[in-house]
Amino acid sequence: MNTAAMSNGGLRQFRQRGGLALFAFTARALEQAATLVMTLLAARFLMPAEFGVFTLANVFVILVQTLTYTGVFQFILAAKGDEDKIVSTGFWLIVLLVGTASLVLAAAAYPLQWLFSTPDLGLVLVLLALAQPAAALVAWSSATLLRRREVARNFRFVFLENLVALVSGALLLWYWHSLYALVAARYARIAFGAALFMLGGRTWPNPGFNVALARKAAVFSSNLYGSRFLAFLSRYSGDVLLGLFHSTADVGLYRFGNRVATGATDILSQPMSNFASTQFGSAARQEQDLAPVLARLSGTIALLTGMVGAVIIVFGEPVVSALFQPSYLAAMVVTYAMGLRGVAGVGQMLVEPVFAALDRTSWVMAYNFITAIASIAAIVAAAPFGIEVLAWSQAGVVFLSTLWAFHLIRWKGGVRVGEAVRNFILACLLTLIFGLALLAVKHSDLTAIASSVGMTLAIYLSASAVLALAVLFLGARWRVFSLDAFSG
Repeated sequence: MNTAAMSNGGLRQFRQRGGLALFAFTARALEQAATLVMTLLAARFLMPAEFGVFTLANVFVILVQTLTYTGVFQFILAAKGDEDKIVSTGFWLIVLLVGTASLVLAAAAYPLQWLFSTPDLGLVLVLLALAQPAAALVAWSSATLLRRREVARNFRFVFLENLVALVSGALLLWYWHSLYALVAARYARIAFGAALFMLGGRTWPNPGFNVALARKAAVFSSNLYGSRFLAFLSRYSGDVLLGLFHSTADVGLYRFGNRVATGATDILSQPMSNFASTQFGSAARQEQDLAPVLARLSGTIALLTGMVGAVIIVFGEPVVSALFQPSYLAAMVVTYAMGLRGVAGVGQMLVEPVFAALDRTSWVMAYNFITAIASIAAIVAAAPFGIEVLAWSQAGVVFLSTLWAFHLIRWKGGVRVGEAVRNFILACLLTLIFGLALLAVKHSDLTAIASSVGMTLAIYLSASAVLALAVLFLGARWRVFSLDAFSG
């Protein structure tokens, strides 16, 4: 009787944990889904040059956004000490940093418009810059809820914020075919998110400010901010150089091809990045071994992003041909390269949360300095030759950076990486098997029964889902995929 009760209790606990993990993942993933949907709608209603203007402006805004979900954000999650002092000091630091950066960006908006000879760029930059301080409030509130272990409430808010962003953004662009619809959608998202987190979460700013904590946070954060800046350069300097060497149309095509691939893989990797920060931070505070966390995250992230990349590579071209303007087909080679880049970037994504948890953030800076130099050198060499050469050069650099990441985590972090590397290799093997199975579906007689484009796409999606479940089951049996990765 007791054994049965314990068994039922364990099953119920497993279901609850699985349900919370799935909901938390869905909430985080919905943000990337909303961004991807906006990109696809933009490709349907805007020309590449128009989309390129917003893309170029967004590159500079992303530089400001790096101050919100890293550095002080991670300090709030990982710092030991008085709860109220850490949270209140973190609030004022985030507001100061993001507010200052937003003012600098607004002041540089029209000089940048002149530099790129791009009408509308200045106004779009000013509008986006002015919204960033409110976005910083959302980040601080989310960090506060996670530190208080109000995980379920945080993810409910994240889900609602992203759902509203998806619906409002899609409606704005559907009825207003303008790049300013993209700007308005950003405002709608930030305004709703700030109200939801601040009011619903009761995360009110506290006037308290501790100078000693601020200094500690500055030391902790400086290397993370520096490393994020270098990572930003390695990821987005290609857009800037394309704008200088070529045109906003090339920027639009490159970012569309990039976003179709990375937008889909980011639906998985961005939520997992947040889970990684929370899990490594929690393990470090409890003085637990980080190797098991690294192993389960490495395999799970690589397998999920790899499968999504395989779907994009195999089915991307027929989908773009059916749904978007023909001019965007020129971006498909970028999509193929970036689809592979998703699975190749696992190690790169885990370096920061590992060393942040170990309070050795200087090594994050060192890692990103080396990878950024390599990436920027490849971008400078490849950009004059167009988007195809640029895309493949970046995929190669990202793969090498993952090998460097695992080495650094073992060498300077003192964390065992053997099982993590094993899981990464097996995840790549499973991804290859999955991709070959999708290719067989594409060239089979299944699509011959389709009477419309919609039915063809439905067949592709259904086959992908069935095969994905089979691969995930196999991954779980091989201890590559784990539901424990979806927590925090």
